Parts: sequence; structure tokens; C-alpha cells
Amino acid sequence: MFSGCNNIIQIDFISFYTKYVKNMKGIFSKCENLNSINFLSFDTKNVIDMSHMFYGCKSLNNLNLSSFNTKNVTNMNYMFSHCYNLNNLSLSSFDTQN
Repeated sequence: MFSGCNNIIQIDFISFYTKYVKNMKGIFSKCENLNSINFLSFDTKNVIDMSHMFYGCKSLNNLNLSSFNTKNVTNMNYMFSHCYNLNNLSLSSFDTQN
């Protein structure tokens, strides 16, 4: 969806409807200048694939995913790969059982 959007610096998902989304594979991959994402309205309870989601997001240094429901996710391969500046990562609600 946003993959390869190098000109995006900040994204705010204030009223973004994702209730029925099952595949978020690579949604932000290679967004090299993206440094801020607000997941206020992101609903991830039906997502099964989050692989490569933030792959290559070289400018992200702080990412709060504590609102993510990952109960149904079966693939998180390379989710944060090549995020070289990611210093703060909040995954407090992550369920990696599947």
C-alpha cells in the first residue's frame, strides 16, 4: 500500500478502517524516510501476515505497536529487518503464539 513511498515522512491513521484486513505484508516496506507513524485507529485482529511490514524503514527510530492485536498472525518474517535506526520498539501486546 505505501511500499517504496520514500517521500512520506509521517503517517497518522486517525480514521483508517482496517477491520477486515488480513494481509499487511510489506505495507510500509522501503519507506526509507518515514520517521513517525500513529496507529490510533489500526485494527489488526484479523491480520495473519505482517511479514516485511516495516522492512527497510531506515528512518524509524521509535515505534509503538502496543495497540496491535497479533493473536491471528502466523507470519512476522523480516518485520523489522533493515530498520537500522529503530531504538525504541513497544511490543507489549504482541502474541507470537502462532
